[in-house]
Amino acid sequence: MRFALCLLALPTAVFADNFTVTSAPSAVTVYPGIAMVSRTVTVDVPQGTHELILPDLPQWVDARSLRISLKGATLAGTRLRNDFVPPQPDTDSAAVTTAKDAITAAEQALAGLDDDIAAVQVVAQAAEAQLTFLMGLSGSQTLPSEPAGLRDIAAMIRDETLTGRQAMLSAQQKARGLEINRPLLTKALKDAHAALAALTPPPDMHALLALSVEAETAASLTATISYPVQAYWQPTYDLFLTRGDDPAIEMKRSALISQNSSENWDAVTLTLFTLAPTGQITPSILFPHLVRYEDPLKPKAVSRLQSDDAKMAFAPSPVLMEASATARFDGPGVTYAVARPVTVASGADEVRVALDALNFEPRVFAQAVPARDSTAFLMAEGVNGTQEPLLRADVARFYVDGALVGTGPFAETPAGEDMALAFGPIEALRLTRTVLDLNQGDRGIISRSNAQTQTVRIDVMNLSDEAWAVELLDSVPYTEQEDLTIDWEATPAPDQSDVDDQRGILQWNLNIAPGAEQQITVEQDIRWPDGKVLR
Repeated sequence: MRFALCLLALPTAVFADNFTVTSAPSAVTVYPGIAMVSRTVTVDVPQGTHELILPDLPQWVDARSLRISLKGATLAGTRLRNDFVPPQPDTDSAAVTTAKDAITAAEQALAGLDDDIAAVQVVAQAAEAQLTFLMGLSGSQTLPSEPAGLRDIAAMIRDETLTGRQAMLSAQQKARGLEINRPLLTKALKDAHAALAALTPPPDMHALLALSVEAETAASLTATISYPVQAYWQPTYDLFLTRGDDPAIEMKRSALISQNSSENWDAVTLTLFTLAPTGQITPSILFPHLVRYEDPLKPKAVSRLQSDDAKMAFAPSPVLMEASATARFDGPGVTYAVARPVTVASGADEVRVALDALNFEPRVFAQAVPARDSTAFLMAEGVNGTQEPLLRADVARFYVDGALVGTGPFAETPAGEDMALAFGPIEALRLTRTVLDLNQGDRGIISRSNAQTQTVRIDVMNLSDEAWAVELLDSVPYTEQEDLTIDWEATPAPDQSDVDDQRGILQWNLNIAPGAEQQITVEQDIRWPDGKVLR
């Protein structure tokens, strides 16, 4: 009795229970080149220590990259099994089950056709055997000698041969009639397999994850399991330029998403992030720079070319520097939360989702490069007035007044920076660049040439019925050698020299009326020391 009272005084005994729950990707955050997939499950458990079993994770999941968060209980440990996983009940969707049933029906129909053809062929083979026997009987040495007996045997052979040939012909005709249906049944089977492949069902092999949890009281547990997969997203833009008195640019931003994780994302909550977690996260190591001096090398009698190579070979080794990288932006990057659930099939889909639309007030003008182009190009300049960078896009589509004019890349533009966008050629603005005079030599002695003069005429013709503001670019040579002199003169004079800190690049800001023509002349004179060659 005293022992029983002691048992009553102890806390209620706690026993471990196993809870098996199915899961599927529910939320995905996609970075450039990688994604974090999350599965969330909820289960009610009593007080005590339990094991929460998820039997349907991808087989390739790595325990080192697996991340687990638990609410409602304490996580005591995990166990991941990638092989020798117990078989799971059939979890095919209704569409997958229907597709598999269609394959089975098509296979059975094709097999039934083959059986029918085989049955007909058996009849034909029997008739052929009968004919062979009859032909052998006609040449037998045991036939009766009396005329009446021979007539009876001949009549029998005739009748049986006719019957056999008719049976064989009928069987062959039936076989050909059945063969007509084979292409249709073969196509039906092929289409059934294609229908199942289009549904991209998940693979049969899975990993099993067991979570050991401790619940102080009965609770509803929520476990989130996350793991990395191969995935990628990139922005794509549609840029609409509207001309007129108040020009405007509307940028419609979208994202292209693809993944190759071997599992499908079915109606997941999708988030896009601009920074790649696979990049450098620690600063580089800076090593001390040791310098020393040595005795100079003794010169050798070598050719000039060999001497230059030797100087390069014995030059001090350069200090290694970090390779330049594409532009990166400070801060935690930009996050885009997709408003609606998204479905992305593994290895099959490239899904495009709309993000937002931005509006800019541009300056519209024409840019002309007569040295390279025969027409000017429509340009629009604006400022990224948003609080975020505009990411680089490999493909952007450009529209002018609703008409598509072309596709091309879009360069990264940080917040607050200028952007210049090209919207295709202006066929009505024609450009020509003509070299009028080229004189090289010292009073005709070409072998001692140390001077070059050149005159270039640039013509811009406006064949349209509207005025154009044109920024025309051309170049003159420049030098870094004191004894090489370059003189040039342009009529009219350029509005800007060394455009964008590029030496020798000139810019004229022109306003060309409808039907008008603008002409520019550039003269240049280059002189260098005797005995030298101009490069």
